[in-house]
Amino acid sequence: MPPRPSIFDVLIIGGGPAGLASALTVARTRTTALVFDSKNYRNAGVTHMHTVPTRDHFPPSEFRSIAREQIESRYETVWFENKTITHAAKKTIGESKYEGFEVKDSDGATYQGKKLILATGSTDVFPEIEGYKENWPQHIYQCLGCDGYEQRGTPIGVLDNSAFVAHGVNMALSFDPRVTIFTNGSTSTDPAVQQQFRIAKTYGASIDERKIKRLVNNGPTHKEGVTIEFEKGEPVTLGFIFHRPTTVNRAQHLVEQLGLECTVTPFGTIVKVENPMFNSTSVKGVFAGGDTMSMMKQVAISMADGLKSAAGAGIELGSEKAEAALRKLGEEKL
Repeated sequence: MPPRPSIFDVLIIGGGPAGLASALTVARTRTTALVFDSKNYRNAGVTHMHTVPTRDHFPPSEFRSIAREQIESRYETVWFENKTITHAAKKTIGESKYEGFEVKDSDGATYQGKKLILATGSTDVFPEIEGYKENWPQHIYQCLGCDGYEQRGTPIGVLDNSAFVAHGVNMALSFDPRVTIFTNGSTSTDPAVQQQFRIAKTYGASIDERKIKRLVNNGPTHKEGVTIEFEKGEPVTLGFIFHRPTTVNRAQHLVEQLGLECTVTPFGTIVKVENPMFNSTSVKGVFAGGDTMSMMKQVAISMADGLKSAAGAGIELGSEKAEAALRKLGEEKL
């Protein structure tokens, strides 16, 4: 194995699906890269992932372990550090005075690279409901396509009071006809939201506007389910609850330090991508992949975005090499 360089072609922050896909992509072209894995993942507690061909209903932890082992055992230009990056900034590096990046981990160690891939993922912001955390992700799911199938055949609650409520109800009905919308208070008076509730009612969903007091985890499976207790009236027991909480970038501090532009979506803020083919951001040399830049947060999509980010970094490195060759030749690009 060649010696580890002091300046890497690419620094990859994040060891989830996007970061691992980026690492594998750069490894295939023998580009040097250093991957930082904080070991903190959005899907911590999830026992199985889905919609990934050959890895359907597969433990996420095993997926990450296999992916990393394949990269480390087969390729010689990618290294891993189990570190949390706390600072990232543009910096002139090396004898060539390259406009690259320097990052610092929680122990104070610094690392330098020419390009930076941000694949740090996102974090769910839970509502202030007692017992919510204790039921996540065992009885509360934010993606019915990801987790609904295994919970089918039990009553379903849709915790929503937004313009997306009819969509959630429509998906939930694929798994059981007993679907109730829980608004946790009066339904929104917004005309668009009211229309979605009317649509949901035509689908056969019922609506419960009572204020939720707490959620009780009754056991490990949907057969025991979750009980919703209200400020008034009798409780309701369900197999599971569908709810999509707002998300925030897990490494928002790095986003701000780098000065990356962001986009506000109905489900939270994500890093703005300038060129979706290569996932370049508003800062030259920085690429984003996975949940940190995507509204649709699924493993397969994160893997694809990680690949695109690495390809973008490679294209940029190649273009710079070609520009240097032209300068050496004393020619201008045609």
